[in-house]
Amino acid sequence: MTPFEWNFPTKLTYGPGRISEVGEIAKAYGKKAMVATYAKGSPLDPVIDTVEASLLEAGLEVVVFTGIEPNPRAQTIDKAIEMFKAEECDLVIALGGGSVIDGSKYISATAFSGGNAWDYVVLGDRVPREYTGAFPIISIPTISAAGSECNAGGVITNAETNEKSFSRSPYRIPKVAIVDPEVLASVPMRLTQDSCVDIFSHLIEHYLSSDAESEFADRQTEGMILCLKENFAKIIENLDDLEVRGQLALCSIFGWSGIQALGRMGCIPMHSIEMPLSGIYDLPHGRGMVVVIPAYLEHMADAKPHRWAKLARRCFDVTEQDDLKAAKLLSVKVTEWLKETGAYLTLSDVGIPDDKFEQMADDVVRMFPGPIPQSTPGARPVTKDDIVAIYELCK
Repeated sequence: MTPFEWNFPTKLTYGPGRISEVGEIAKAYGKKAMVATYAKGSPLDPVIDTVEASLLEAGLEVVVFTGIEPNPRAQTIDKAIEMFKAEECDLVIALGGGSVIDGSKYISATAFSGGNAWDYVVLGDRVPREYTGAFPIISIPTISAAGSECNAGGVITNAETNEKSFSRSPYRIPKVAIVDPEVLASVPMRLTQDSCVDIFSHLIEHYLSSDAESEFADRQTEGMILCLKENFAKIIENLDDLEVRGQLALCSIFGWSGIQALGRMGCIPMHSIEMPLSGIYDLPHGRGMVVVIPAYLEHMADAKPHRWAKLARRCFDVTEQDDLKAAKLLSVKVTEWLKETGAYLTLSDVGIPDDKFEQMADDVVRMFPGPIPQSTPGARPVTKDDIVAIYELCK
């Protein structure tokens, strides 16, 4: 195992109806809250009203910022930062999916530290600005996908350049996550399918990319994948099943918390390859991962066949004893699973043409450079040619 440090500072408040407690929880962290959320006019509107009422009843002042996009724009977040400072807020309530929660992390930390949101992201050889602190965040997830409600990461898009990137900072880890399955039950079928695949993508990224061995991390990851598969099958039969929504929420939270990678932290090549899809075409991130995962698993099977084979055997019932043959079966089994759940999609299914593959591959290796020129980190250095080939397999 490689050396590591890990903690889990976010307090989890779980249970049906617990969103009504946000006011009592929030008053321990601030006096004037910005509720950051999506645009009004969606099924989430009554939830926004519930949150605002709870905060007011607890004695907090409230400012509501609506309009954070599914792929949050840095320009939108900068407007929220301006409002946060002008209104002299001291707390952010992030009400939404990973996009809203990620955007809220940039609001809280950039308002505290100065500058613009895009100053802090990873971008090629540029040295990103460093945060000096952040205002407290309380996260209320409306979908289980990225686990953003309990971690330090955050992804945003520059609408002027069509670039999508990320940053991490322990300052931005939410103080409390209110996980209410009644809120999560409002997620429709297609978004539920996309979100389950997004959880899967987080679970397998480090598992397949690290050179280190950690049986503890492997067993944690495999257990969550099996739990995800079992509950994915259940939730598509009954979207209102609160118990299943809760199980998926835990897979989401702990699948990207670091506990699934203790002793073998790796890298996130599939996410890097997906980012141009949502950066250029505004494809929802989870849907982009649906498209990318099977192709990546097929193209990269020979990079670390013993790791591909281990996952195939333990989570997808592969019995083949030859590692390379078993590794090549992983993409086959994952594709079968995605089709069984109705989640499987290709680039043509989501309306993305094949005329920008070279440009998208250039963006990946420029923004997230790997150990050799014209590559990004992966199970082995993923070259520009590899990325183009993966996009071709996505068609």
